[in-house]
Amino acid sequence: TTFVLSRVIVISLDGARPDAILQANTPNMHMLAERGTASWTAQTVYPSVTNIGHASMLTGLSVEQHGVNHNDSFVFPCPSLPIETPTFLTLAQQAAYSTAIVVGKERLCYFRQLEETDYTFAREGDRSVVDRVLELIDGGYQVIFAQLPNPDYFGHSTGWMSPVYLSEMSRTDAQIGRILTRLDELDLTDETLIIITADHGGHLSEHGSDMPEDMTIPFIIAGPGVQSGAVLGGVSVMDTAATVLWALGIDAPQGMTGRALLQAFAPIAVS
Repeated sequence: TTFVLSRVIVISLDGARPDAILQANTPNMHMLAERGTASWTAQTVYPSVTNIGHASMLTGLSVEQHGVNHNDSFVFPCPSLPIETPTFLTLAQQAAYSTAIVVGKERLCYFRQLEETDYTFAREGDRSVVDRVLELIDGGYQVIFAQLPNPDYFGHSTGWMSPVYLSEMSRTDAQIGRILTRLDELDLTDETLIIITADHGGHLSEHGSDMPEDMTIPFIIAGPGVQSGAVLGGVSVMDTAATVLWALGIDAPQGMTGRALLQAFAPIAVS
């Protein structure tokens, strides 16, 4: 296809349940979902935990394919990635896009496969992650992946869907709003594809099971070519990588389980 974008931002809201986004005061995510489209019934992979969900999100592969089977934290230095498959950041970097990854959980450092991919561990939570994302946008980076950790922290400490968790989702939404404002200020809104999704949900104060509360995640997509209100059926966290690669005009590696969500885009973009 001749439809190729030059800027993509993927935001992973760690432990974000879609029903929380719908219940909480989240005007920025609602606006994006209306400007573009969303699925509130997308599914992550099992086991529904951070490392494994992000591995599938970034590679487009099933758990059996990428082989990440633990959710360990670790002590610095960062272990090398246990996956041989390139992430969408690696493939974009190899296709001459500038790439960056900003994470709020240090264990995700191992998704930085190339030295050329700018890497930041932002240790002060969502706000510090977004502070760095704004610097990257200002710096002209084209493909940015950001992981916002706060929803998961508050799910574990106060319970998923608790009042505190829901109010934290509002604060997370406000951080997303800072990104949208910066794109507006730089006149980049119309050329930036934004995807917001999650690695897993949660129930009570835990996650990891195959319960719908743990497995169901949001998937919001907005930007150039995205058809407002397009119906997205059967979305998987694995579709994130495939959709990003398609939008950047990069061929997906053979064997990728995730599929590009072409139904999100206007027919003119897909033709």
